[in-house]
Order: sequence, then structure tokens, then C-alpha cells
Amino acid sequence: MGDKKTKVLLIENNESLASMVGNVLDKAPGKDYSMDVSEELIQGLKRLDEHSYDVLLLGVSQDKNGMDAVEEVRKKSAIPIVVLGGKNGDAVHAEAVKCGAQDYLDKDKIDSSLLMQSLKYAIEIKRTEDALHEASTKLNLASTKLTNLLHTDPLTECLNVGGLELALQTEFERARRGGWTLGAVLVDLDDFNRINAQLGHGVGDVVLKEVTKRLTEKIRPTDHIARIGSDEFLIILPDTRYAESMLVAEKMRLSVAESPLRLASETIRITASLGVLTLPYEFCSIEEILSLGRLAVRESKTMGKNRVSSGEKHKPEADLDALEELTQKLRKGDCFRAVSMPILQLADEKVVGYEILSRGPKGAFEMPDDLFRVSVEYNLLTIVDLRCLKTCLNATMEERYDQTLRFHVNLFPSTIIDTPIDRLMTLFPENTSKTQYCVEISEQQFIGDPTYLRDHIAELKKHGVLVAIDDVGFGRSSLESLIILEPNIVKIDRKYVSGIAQEPNKERLLRRLVKVVNALGSELIAEGIECREELDLLIDMGVVYGQGWYWGKPA
Repeated sequence: MGDKKTKVLLIENNESLASMVGNVLDKAPGKDYSMDVSEELIQGLKRLDEHSYDVLLLGVSQDKNGMDAVEEVRKKSAIPIVVLGGKNGDAVHAEAVKCGAQDYLDKDKIDSSLLMQSLKYAIEIKRTEDALHEASTKLNLASTKLTNLLHTDPLTECLNVGGLELALQTEFERARRGGWTLGAVLVDLDDFNRINAQLGHGVGDVVLKEVTKRLTEKIRPTDHIARIGSDEFLIILPDTRYAESMLVAEKMRLSVAESPLRLASETIRITASLGVLTLPYEFCSIEEILSLGRLAVRESKTMGKNRVSSGEKHKPEADLDALEELTQKLRKGDCFRAVSMPILQLADEKVVGYEILSRGPKGAFEMPDDLFRVSVEYNLLTIVDLRCLKTCLNATMEERYDQTLRFHVNLFPSTIIDTPIDRLMTLFPENTSKTQYCVEISEQQFIGDPTYLRDHIAELKKHGVLVAIDDVGFGRSSLESLIILEPNIVKIDRKYVSGIAQEPNKERLLRRLVKVVNALGSELIAEGIECREELDLLIDMGVVYGQGWYWGKPA
């Protein structure tokens, strides 16, 4: 303790007890204690206001109401408290600690050793509590700062893509519960690359900060603004109708272009092209919103920049080439249809489920391979995949299907990664059991180590949806995928089934694969069955379920 004495305040009206405590403190080694005495609680509280003490000895009556004094002190000060009470100490001790005291001593059993030990204990406990509180406060601040860093764009201090994804998920759920619409405005700065090229990225950063400030001034505290790309901003407007979103967008456009930005040696005129859209409840990813928003922004750019557009005033179709027309159809999402193939129990050829498959607009890109190839080329894979999923899920409710059977639908791994699972689940028909549905993920579309899919698949399973790994073949990667992802169902790729009746080597390999899948405990479905001989061989191998053109083409 050094030269600094520990200051003790005693609140006690028993003079002999006060004298005894004083003697103990006077005889303490090194005389490191000083004590003031107050006979009444009111007087003691006044002393606590006027002076600084290290510890309080508080005399109370035997009954439980004596704890009122502890509570009175605790309202005034965080000083460590040692309560001095009477008999029946266990109950009062517990009550004293509950009220905020650090320790309790029986007045009739106090001796010098016990008193000194209790004082030191109370002071040390208080110091430890303060240190823990300080550490906890620092940890919470650090956690908050880290969360902000994860969800905030460091340059503009608005949300980044991750932060907007969380905000969008919250607003999406609120909109569904409240029955209101979400508006969205995509802002793309005009000729921003020229600013970076001619004046440097430092000037570009200044421009972005100023634009963020101007945009923020025109939106409500409940709205969400995020920097999506180098010079793109996406604003989500909760509970906002389309006409209101157009007005907000116009205000933002005028604010951005209102006055040039004057730098030391340059005056920069900033303008922006804006796209406005209303988000229906089934939107499930930022990529989908951006795809539609960019269509509207493109219209603004085409019409001369520095404008607000809804993306509805497209060029005449005669001026569009075939692929441009196709991509616009894919963005709109009204060109898809669903077909199905039955899944059968091979032993008795009883239908046990259906795989619902998507088809694109009639023409060159109707079949899935061609449809998804052009979707990748034009950066539309996620939006097209989700549109196809919606189409297939809606088709499962048609009267031609037995609603007691299982429905299989397909998703790309990238779509599962890009789309929050909770919001993906909102696409499934209401009032149906999620165990009635199986999401098929093609192993051929995995990129490297499939571990990145494990948490997403576990989340799907948690919601009750079955998961199948499709197009499974031979090789080390297939076995790793099955072990890591633990699918409910494994579907053998058709190329390993077709021709097994004529190729003994293929039959032997397939028998080994069947044993591996059975050992993993997954349900097995063989695809691509085209003749009776293949069906008989699969039954002999112990394959329970299958599908293929032997029972007809998708319809």
C-alpha cells in the first residue's frame, strides 16, 4: 500500500464496537488504516458525498430490513461494503451480498484477524469487479468495432455488401409481416473512371465521401445506404411505394448534381444515373436486385445520364440483338416453365416422387445447359437460378401431382452461397412440410474443396429440407464430397448407369460405388435408366430408387 493509507468509514451507533474496530485498525501492521465514524446512516451518506473512502463498514440490525441501508449506500456509491450484523448471520449474509455488499461479519464474533481479512477481501473483490467490468466494456467496444468493420465500407462509412445483406434480411421479414413494400434505388456515378484516371484515386475518394454525404442527407434514418462497387450505391427504402421511391431518387439526383465539388486546383461536376425498383417479397439476394437495378441504370445512361429511370422504357425490340433481348427476358423472369420426371421405387416401379426441372424461353436457349451457359456469360446465373427455383416450386402445387410425394428441385452451389438460407426458405410453398422437398446440388458444379458448402447444407437440413448430391461418379473428389457434406440422398450420374448391361467393367465399378454410398447411410437414386436390362441390374445391385427415359421424357 506504500505511503497511502486505506481510508475506512464506519457507520455504527454502538460506541464500544466502534472503539474496538478503531483499536484493531490502529494496531494494524504499518498503521496503514485511518477511520472516520458516523453514528447515523444519513450522516454517513453525507460523508460519502464529501470525502473519498476505500471501504465502508456498515452496521445493520438483525432483521432483513437492515438491508435497506445497504441499498441506500449502493444508490450513492460503488464503495466496497462489509456489513456488520447480528446473529442468524447466514440468511442476512446472503441477503447482504445480494444487495451489493462484498462481505458480512457477525458483530459478536469480530476479532482483529477476521476484521482485517474481511477488509482486504472486500477491497480486493471490488478491484477485481472493477477490472472485470473495464475489461468487459473494452471487449464489447472492440466487438462492436469489429462488427462495424465487417459491415461498413471503410472509405464512406456507409454499409458494405455484407452489412446491406443483413439489413435487407431484416427489412424483408418486416415487410412480409407488415404487408408493405420495399423500394430500392441504385445510384451509379457518371464518368467516375475519368475522375480516377485524370485526377487520381485520392480525388476519387474525396468525391465518393461527398456523394455519400449528399445521398445520406436525402434519406430517412430508417433507410439503408450501401456502397456496392467502386462508384455504385444501393439504397433500400422500407415501407415505400414506387411513386415515393421515384421522388426520393429524384431528390438524390438533384443533390448529387446540385453544386460542383471545388478542390484546390480543380472544379468537378458530379452527376449520377439512378435506377428505381420496387422489391416484391420473393426477392432473395442482392445480386437479383442489382441485376434489375442495373437494367434501370442502363436506361438512364442510354437516355443521356444524370437521370432517374425505372427500367421500363426499353429500346424497341427491333433494335435489340437476340442475346440482348434474351437477357432482358431472363431478368424479368416471366419466360420460365417447369417439367417433371418421376422418381420410382425400382422393385415395383411405383412413383415415389418427382424431379421438377426448369426450361428457358422457347428457342435456342430452352434447355438448361444452354440457358445457364448464357446466364453465366451475362453474370445472371444467380438471378436465373432463383427464377427457375420459384417456377419449379410453384409447379409442385399443381393438381396433377400427388401432394403426399416428394419433390426434388435443383440449385447451383453458387446460389446457395449467395442467398441467405432463411430467405431462400420463403420461396417454398406455405403450409407444406419442408421434408417433402429435396434440393439437389450437382457435384459437377463444385469449385475445389466442397467444405465451403457444409454450413449452408446443414442450415437447409435444419429447416427440414433434404439435400441430394447429384451427378455423383467415381474418383477421390466424389468420396470427399459425400463424407464432408453428408447428404441425405446420392444420385448416380447417368453416364455411369447408361450402358451397364453391355459393359461389364462399368457394371463392376457401379457395384463398388453402390457399396460405398450404402456404407455412408445415404439414400441412393440412379439416373439415366433407359432399358429393362439396366433396371434389372440395378435392382440386383440393391439400388432402391431410380429415374430415366425408360419411363418417358420430362413433361
